[in-house]
Amino acid sequence: MLCFMGPHERHLRDLYAAISAAASPDELEAFFHPHAEQIEYPSLMRPEGHRRTLGEMTAASELGRRMIRSQVYDVHTVIEDGDRVAVQLTWTAVLAQQVAGLDAGSRLVSHAAAFYVFRDGLVLTQSSYDCYEPLPH
Repeated sequence: MLCFMGPHERHLRDLYAAISAAASPDELEAFFHPHAEQIEYPSLMRPEGHRRTLGEMTAASELGRRMIRSQVYDVHTVIEDGDRVAVQLTWTAVLAQQVAGLDAGSRLVSHAAAFYVFRDGLVLTQSSYDCYEPLPH
């Protein structure tokens, strides 16, 4: 069976690769619509959930570049329906420095469902449900 990757899936895989390669905020901004918003639903890391504008996302990416030594997005499933995309993935990261009581070198793993809406070929909204594996002691 042949499977073809839709344009939004390619865009998201390129975005995940850019984040994994520690792309600059300007490089990451190119993937998002100017009115982009990120929504994180409550999780172990964000018990209250969180919303960010594009400016807040790019500022956070700069902080992440200092806090995370390496990170990988392992995409399991992508369902693309017009300008809406659902992604099931596993995110694995290694901390570069001590963060919230976790030592540098600690490994974080999150199994996530992420939902995207595109406008003009760019990410307009990203919402995610992150399920973290138990944190190292």
